Formats: sequence, C-alpha cells, structure tokens
Amino acid sequence: MGIRYWQCLIFAAVAGCAQMNSLPEKAPLPVHPIAETDPVATPHDAADDSAIWVHPTDPAKSLVIGTDKQRGLHVYDLDGRALETLPDGRLNNVDIRDGFLVNGRAMALVSATNRSNNSIALYLLDPDSRRLVRVGNPVPTGFADPYGLCMYLNPQGEHYVFVSNSDDGRFRQWRLRADGATAVADRVREFRVGSKAEGCVADDETGALYIAEEGGGFWKYRASADGGNVRHQIDRVGGGNGLVADIEGVAIWHGRKGRGFIVVSNQGADSYAVYRREGNNSFVGLFRVGDDVERNIDGVSATDGVAVTSQPLGPHYPDGLLVVQDGSNLPAGQHQNFKYVSWREIASVLGLANEG
Repeated sequence: MGIRYWQCLIFAAVAGCAQMNSLPEKAPLPVHPIAETDPVATPHDAADDSAIWVHPTDPAKSLVIGTDKQRGLHVYDLDGRALETLPDGRLNNVDIRDGFLVNGRAMALVSATNRSNNSIALYLLDPDSRRLVRVGNPVPTGFADPYGLCMYLNPQGEHYVFVSNSDDGRFRQWRLRADGATAVADRVREFRVGSKAEGCVADDETGALYIAEEGGGFWKYRASADGGNVRHQIDRVGGGNGLVADIEGVAIWHGRKGRGFIVVSNQGADSYAVYRREGNNSFVGLFRVGDDVERNIDGVSATDGVAVTSQPLGPHYPDGLLVVQDGSNLPAGQHQNFKYVSWREIASVLGLANEG
C-alpha cells in the first residue's frame, strides 16, 4: 500500500475518497516565462490574441504578431521587442498561414477580426523586410460584432478563415484567394456552436477544427467547407478536468506522424489545459505560468489568446514556443503584454519530454 492509499483513507474521513482522487491531477503545474513583449499601446483590457510566424531560413528572425484590441496590431521579435505597429482599428483575433500565392510568389497571409468596421483585415508578411503589408479591401463579415478568428490551409493549398459573432455563437467560413496582387474572400459555410465562443484553431494536416465555447464545451468540428454542423465534444466546463469558464484561446503543438498536443486557455482558473492531438484528444493535464524571479518577469493570469509552434526557434526554444496573453502585467499600472514560454519546460513538467 503506497502513500496515496493512506492519504486517501485520511481524506475520506473528511470529504470522501472519490473527491480526493480528483484533486492532485487537477492542480496546474508551474512553468516560467523566458521573455515578455513590450506592453501594448493602449491601457486596460487591450492585448488579446497572437500568431507566430517562423522564418523560412533563419529561425532567429521569426516573429510574433499580437493584437491590441483597442488599436491594431503589434509585431514583435523573439526577444519581445516591438518592431512594428499598425493602428488599423479594434483588431481582436489574428492568425497566419504560409503558402498564399500572389503573382506566383508564396507569401504568408495574416488575417484579423476588425471590430471597428465589422470586417476581416488582411495582410501579407514580407519575409525579406519582416513587415506587414495591407492587401485587398477589408472583408465584411455581416456580423454585428466579429470576435474569434482562425485560419485553415487544406491539403489542396486553399486558404480559409473562420470568424465568430460574439453575440450568438455563430461561425462563418470564407475561402481566401488571390486576385492579382490582392486577396478576396468567398463565404462558404455557416454554423452555430450554441453560445459565445472565441478561441478556435484548425489542424491543417488532420482537417479538424477545435472551438472553445466560453462557458460550455470544447468541441471538435471538421474544417472543410462541407463540414456542416457535425461535431464531437472533447471536454466541457465543469466536466472534471478542471475547465473553468471562460475557456478562451486554442493552439496546436504539431508533433510527428499526427501526434502532438492541443493547448486551451483555461482563463477562469489562470491555467492551461493540454489534450492529445491524436485519437480522441484525451486530456493530459494542466499547467500555469508563474513568476520568473531571475529574469524579473511576472507570471500570467486571465489569458485570452494563445499561440504555439513546435518548430525549434533557437537555444531558448529548442522544441518550440508558446505565446500567451497576460491579463495583468505587473508591476501594476503597466499595459498588458504577451509572455513567451519554452515548450520544452511544459513538456517536462507534464511528463511529455519523449513524446511528439
């Protein structure tokens, strides 16, 4: 009989052994930020979502694109320094996909929800200058308040974008295509999640679309234009794995041969839930981002958007980088910002070091 058996007997006298069994597994394990970005330009609830662009030949030149939902976009380097700001409106969520052909040249396409004019803003990322260039006209969403956004690149090389409406849980899907040097969008699908939902991510390899319904379920849909309303519930708020409303941003760490992990911002508990990418997306565990005293970087709370890559980005991020929005950047009075965390530390504390 191990220590856990005796702990269970003691705890049972007070609260019951069944309740005890659920506690240790649900305690989020601590990791620490390696870097943080310059604060966003505007105060209060402003920073929200991010996307990571991996430079095709020099990982050290990779970028993080973050939204300031009161002003526009900020572009950061891997040290967190702001390189560019685009004051284009109340940009809420952002995503990026490579391989968008413009006049025969493959470019990275960036899209973001713009709540100033209820549209989708589109940009191309120039790999030489590492700057964003506005492309095409804003795409009207037809929503009263466009909210969440994520992109999908299917096996045929077609680019898509999903956008949610904040009021009623509706999602719409557009195909994005080049028309000369610009980009246009054709709406191909609409479906309802059920209630307010912002965080989403598409898996380009498997064709899955993951959506976090803020106060409800964590869902798996099909990302294809003909995916309809068919879905599978992976988890839910209050379902036993520690999800607490609101659940927010969703991101995928891509491993080999279809393996990997899905990260969900468990905003209501200041933590992050991890699920397997393969199979039935089984629950792995929870972690939180605490203070790094040596680097003088505060911990993270109330995260909205998350982004992750499994690509090695230098000595600090040998197995990839996780970027998380920080709802309370300390010391008090600073504007919100984004924190950078090494995936290697996350994998280590969750016992995933040899997986993926």
